[in-house]
Amino acid sequence: MSEAPELEISAAHALARLQATLAFADSGTEPATIKLYDANELLLVTLTLTKPCGQITEGGYLLLTQANGGGDMILASGQAATGVWSTGDGQLIGRGMVTDEAGQGHFKLLGSTGTQLYAGGKAILGETRIY
Repeated sequence: MSEAPELEISAAHALARLQATLAFADSGTEPATIKLYDANELLLVTLTLTKPCGQITEGGYLLLTQANGGGDMILASGQAATGVWSTGDGQLIGRGMVTDEAGQGHFKLLGSTGTQLYAGGKAILGETRIY
């Protein structure tokens, strides 16, 4: 069974989808977060986002921004594998792969080669774009 080709949408539709994603992400009373887990689902760090959680760029994507530019405290050492993006009320927005900025992950870590995190350090969100 072959896959159907991807539906091509208009720029206006793409913008409306990004605006809806941004509104949903910021719908909670608290800021949205991205929780980073290792391959065994151990929580390594919770990244708190700004409110609004990012901005829609002219390039046609939502650029997520971390509330604390200096990073969030890492709770446990490990290699970040999965990121879980949630509203401030804990509703799931999306789940994806974590990489360093050179990688192709959905969520990117700044200032590291790979995704190794160390307890007591700070994790900083790299340029994370949502399309």
